[in-house]
Amino acid sequence: MSLASKSRTFAITVGTTAIRLLTANPKRKAFLIYNNGSATVYLISEQIKTVAEGIPIPAGASYNNETCYGEYWIISESAGQDVRVEEDAE
Repeated sequence: MSLASKSRTFAITVGTTAIRLLTANPKRKAFLIYNNGSATVYLISEQIKTVAEGIPIPAGASYNNETCYGEYWIISESAGQDVRVEEDAE
């Protein structure tokens, strides 16, 4: 894997309604999600999916992906969850 030339970081507040975390990006090299909140958040591939179908990211944990370029959504069973994201691209 080559080094990414563009990197962006941002914070997002996650609640009980799915919100778009990342848009599809064919130039994406990797992304990292850190759950800075107090409850588990769930990474999902479509807005209509539920927490039961998501990848759980517990409070204080992170998720890293270096292979997928698609759109991602995020949801929680608790409102007001602080999530930090880094996306690296060409």
